[in-house]
Amino acid sequence: MAYEVAGEDHRLMALCDDDIELWPPDAQPLLGRAAVSAQITRGTARVHSIEITDRRIRGSNEIAYLTASYKTTFSSAEDSTPRQLLGSHLWILRRRASTWSVHLITWSSWDREA
Repeated sequence: MAYEVAGEDHRLMALCDDDIELWPPDAQPLLGRAAVSAQITRGTARVHSIEITDRRIRGSNEIAYLTASYKTTFSSAEDSTPRQLLGSHLWILRRRASTWSVHLITWSSWDREA
């Protein structure tokens, strides 16, 4: 989350598998590092903060599932007024040797606040 807020896309992508999957709401999934990285760099929203609640992590020695609720405060290049997006997300992580990496991220949006 800190990398996303800081706009450090390259550091964010370093945490991901080569075959990362990004499943946004109401859009086609993006498969692979190149597609996900291109989408992240193409984004025009500036993330100010991300608050996480109800975080739960379950899994085994090889795979982990992280679910949580989020509140993201952001603004766009066209409108600098901060807005909030509420929702939940699911991250699936895989263990490779002694390192965990992100394999899949999907989320839902509940509500936008002014």
